[in-house]
Amino acid sequence: MYDLCIKNGDIANPDEIFKGNIYISGDKVAKITPCEILLPSKTTIDASGNYVMPGFIDPHAHLNDPGLTESEDFYTGTCSAAAGGITTVIEHPLTFPLPSTASNLLNKIDTVSPKAIVDFCLMGACTPDNYDEIGKMIGIGAIAFKAFMPYSVEIPQVNDGQLLDHIESLSGKGIVLTIHCENDDIVNWYTEKMIRENRILPINYPHGRPEIAEVEAINRAAIFAMETGGKINIAHCSTARGVEIVTYYKKQGVDISVETCPHYLTLNINDLEKLGVFGVCNPPLRSENIVDQMWNHVLSGNIDFIGSDHATYTFEEKDAGSDNIFKTPAGLTGIQTCFPLIFDEGVNKRKLDIKDFVKLSSTKAAKRYNIFPGKGLIEVGSDADMVIFDSKKKWTVKENLLFYKQKWTPYMDREITGWVDKTIVRGNIVYDNGHIVGEQGYGKFIKPILKKDM
Repeated sequence: MYDLCIKNGDIANPDEIFKGNIYISGDKVAKITPCEILLPSKTTIDASGNYVMPGFIDPHAHLNDPGLTESEDFYTGTCSAAAGGITTVIEHPLTFPLPSTASNLLNKIDTVSPKAIVDFCLMGACTPDNYDEIGKMIGIGAIAFKAFMPYSVEIPQVNDGQLLDHIESLSGKGIVLTIHCENDDIVNWYTEKMIRENRILPINYPHGRPEIAEVEAINRAAIFAMETGGKINIAHCSTARGVEIVTYYKKQGVDISVETCPHYLTLNINDLEKLGVFGVCNPPLRSENIVDQMWNHVLSGNIDFIGSDHATYTFEEKDAGSDNIFKTPAGLTGIQTCFPLIFDEGVNKRKLDIKDFVKLSSTKAAKRYNIFPGKGLIEVGSDADMVIFDSKKKWTVKENLLFYKQKWTPYMDREITGWVDKTIVRGNIVYDNGHIVGEQGYGKFIKPILKKDM
């Protein structure tokens, strides 16, 4: 007898959609049958009329634990993820102590493991002087590494020589270096110019971090990857010109990928007047025309995957920029609304194919970060991670529906068509139609499967 049967669902994988029944034993998918073949199971869920998709994977989230837990922690963050259909979170290294050493990474694993209700992977930080720690962190299970080209208050930026060295040192190890690409000199110059000219309203913020700052940095990072043979990912790309650069270098054989985020596909610079400090992010929101161009790249398959870049602050922290927008910390909430938004805007409104949605929301991130096919696919032997998704249900984003520790979002009062009915992690339901039912500590630390491990 199977532990769980999900029957009559529209099973959506990256290469096919079909009606069927999924049978789970323990934490794995054990069997998939046509709807008419119903086998004995301890529990049965009827998914009639709903999609059953591989659990969503968020390749870019900041859950602020340890060190910044006034604004979010691993329990509230993974509850929010579960409510958004996310079964695996790839968490970035902007926490304290900074996970730039093996001991700090181990401390982080010990700190967050008792809190997680969904599975998680952890990135290590690349800093100007931690080359000797990289191999140790890979041995512990770091999924990837993160580097900043511009100044960041949370993680030391690397200069060009250090970045080139880090990419080269990771080449051949099968590990991706994810890079925040903005030209620091351009950002500093134009931000200071905005302040000198007293152009400090929310609508001015993107002019302090112009598109060329991102475009130039993406090109530079791509050249470094081409020179070294390293694997890089362009984090949170906001500009179509950046995607075009990545596409060009892919054709030259460079091992490069690019992600974007919901706010670069569903918001634009005009929204800053209403959102104020709660619309400030780095890179900043772009023009409506650029948003449309970004969607063209999504529909053409030029964007590899989508991440929330969930990065929250307290109301008081965000309010620091109320009189000068350049004083507000940059970051938006978004892990809970990420994939319902993309489904609504992409599938419902822009005719994105469901199979391509699965690739963007799960499969391609799993492949890039070496956790496929355990994650990112519904097939016999894979982890029983899946989301039952009601594509027709309309709902409105309200404070009482959010599991964030800080109850703000740039999407407040927005109507979305597409609702997460159930989120299942390794065979157990952790979220059920508006309610968290998973237990703290159930979420598992997931290590990458590198070639030497296979």
